[in-house]
Amino acid sequence: MFLVLGGATQIWRGLDAGASARLTLHSDAELRATTTLGGETSYESLNVSAKPSIRPILSMNMDWGESFCPDGECWYNGLETALSYRGYSNTKTTVDANTVIPGTIGEPGLSLAVTTLDSYQPDIFALGMLYGKERFRVAVGVELQRWSDLEEEFEGDTIKDQAVEDGIGVLEFKDIVIPRVGAEFKLSPNYTVTGGVAYSKSPLDSDASLDVNYLDADKLIVGLGLTAQFDDPHFFAFPVRFDLAYQYQKLRPRDFDLYATNSPSYPQSYERVEAEGDVHVFAGSVTLKF
Repeated sequence: MFLVLGGATQIWRGLDAGASARLTLHSDAELRATTTLGGETSYESLNVSAKPSIRPILSMNMDWGESFCPDGECWYNGLETALSYRGYSNTKTTVDANTVIPGTIGEPGLSLAVTTLDSYQPDIFALGMLYGKERFRVAVGVELQRWSDLEEEFEGDTIKDQAVEDGIGVLEFKDIVIPRVGAEFKLSPNYTVTGGVAYSKSPLDSDASLDVNYLDADKLIVGLGLTAQFDDPHFFAFPVRFDLAYQYQKLRPRDFDLYATNSPSYPQSYERVEAEGDVHVFAGSVTLKF
């Protein structure tokens, strides 16, 4: 769960800027218990708390025609440029446990500390340009995602820890750049068709992991959508909008080695697998106002 609070303002004609904060929660739990060797617990005490983590989101948009040619016809009327930055965010859980096993482990008991990363979103820098007229719009964008910082996050994960001494299965990540191109064309006052293509390289730089399976591949993404909007529908005071969309993702083939410390073949891999495939996504929505 996350919460975003923010606002925007006009700095100058055609120049708008916005800022917001993304709030996520880091969970902490403290467990005290008395247990038998069979796992039956008694005298349990559990305290759970959450600490907020706040990360920034910044953006800026410029309409070139409105800024530099508000009263005339210039070639750059309809040209817009946008910049954005979203700081990294994560959610993680920390458990501080202490247990006593009568006859085996006495007071002050056995302490166990567990920290695991639940989700991670890297720093993202984006630049986009759009050019549009009355019936069409064309946009290009490029996005930098800094996944290399995730390696430091995994160093503190006691469950998915990959920092083993022999280097087997050490997870490595790299920064990636994602280019996107999209277009929109009005077939009529009521119908609009939209299409786009993007290529996303995998941020996972390593081809192996220890005791956990991390598989990823480069993706080619193609999308197509159709919008129908009726400004004066019967029985409704506001416009009604219907959207249909289809997305196709092509995953490029990539080989991975699987390792497990409890495997008879360790420190050799116990299996080699190939990740590839096709993904088809269909979506639809209806927008109503009352």
